Amino acid sequence: MSSIKIRKIGNSLGVILPKEIQDSLDVEEGDLIEFTKMKNKKVLLESSLPHHSRWKFKGTEDLSKEDKDWLDADLEDGEHVQKW
Repeated sequence: MSSIKIRKIGNSLGVILPKEIQDSLDVEEGDLIEFTKMKNKKVLLESSLPHHSRWKFKGTEDLSKEDKDWLDADLEDGEHVQKW
């Protein structure tokens, strides 16, 4: 077991996942991780669906360049991001 330091990020707290944990969860930047609260102050980490950049689309060979660029584009444009 290894220890991870909790850091202040704005008004929130965050952690940096070491490479071995990233590899074991098969996650990369933009992916989602689900936290499940267990007994005795324990938390279960599970990787969720992969980030859209890792999605694989079938039948894209006949798409135009514009459509392929749209599939590869970021899902957020900064203007339409929901604020909490």
